[in-house]
Amino acid sequence: MISGILIEQLQKLSRSEKLRIVQILVEQLAEDEPFDLATEYEVWSPYDSPGAAMILSQMLEDEAKNA
Repeated sequence: MISGILIEQLQKLSRSEKLRIVQILVEQLAEDEPFDLATEYEVWSPYDSPGAAMILSQMLEDEAKNA
């Protein structure tokens, strides 16, 4: 669990300092689980996927009706 003191200290940082913290954390995460450069990773996108767009649209409409 994240310490309340740590959160308070992070909130006091400037924007550039916060971005630097994020950069450090991302670099550490990348070191923990590096990508295999020899492996192709599939990236799915909803573009050119009208079925997915239709389902998402319906879900949003249903959510708006239930809100």
